Amino acid sequence: MSMNQRATPDREALFAALELFVNCGDTKSDLHSFRLQHPHFFQAEFYDQSEQLAKAGKRDNFFNWLKGQLRAVWEGRDPAGTHLGVLLGIQSVSYAGFGGGDFQAEVTEHMAIFGDFIDLCKPPSEEHAMVGAHMLFAARITPDWQGSTLQYEPTIDFQHAVYMLMNESWRARVCPICRRYLIADKPANIYCSTKCSGVARQKRDLEYWRSEGKARRSKRTKASKKRSSFQR
Repeated sequence: MSMNQRATPDREALFAALELFVNCGDTKSDLHSFRLQHPHFFQAEFYDQSEQLAKAGKRDNFFNWLKGQLRAVWEGRDPAGTHLGVLLGIQSVSYAGFGGGDFQAEVTEHMAIFGDFIDLCKPPSEEHAMVGAHMLFAARITPDWQGSTLQYEPTIDFQHAVYMLMNESWRARVCPICRRYLIADKPANIYCSTKCSGVARQKRDLEYWRSEGKARRSKRTKASKKRSSFQR
């Protein structure tokens, strides 16, 4: 599948925004801060409705729910690709994320979130409301018979960023020290910062000293005792 060319922020800017989003906190101030930094990453309606729910004291808003979908994909907890389908705008929301765990609990959680979302949209009917929720991030896929491809055209910058990361999925990492999500520059990069890589190096050195150092100390002690016995 290829993607049509369109005017979008540069690659690094999109990845930076995506990395900030997946690491974002769950409070209304976290949401507001992200919106100020990246006002066009999502639609204005999406931000408005999520902020209204957040101001009402509800952390189960669409912003946080979508972040959970992204984290599931990032951590490799989406073998069926349903979460990824939602992120890309090609999967109906109400059918996503029900692959494992307590099915009824997940359905209840999802419907509770979208119940609030629907109330804010105030559409003419509940049926239209669910369609609106499903299609909020709907992307366009156009078959190209001559090129034997499917052209993927994202609706928003968020989808564009997810699509690019999907094509280089090896870059999606979770720092083993602090558990922060990161987009790696190189295959060998598994830490989010020099601080975390330094902590990992110290741990390795300590483990080495505990295992190898003990053996070396024991060897030196035996050699010292042997020399002492020769001198007597």
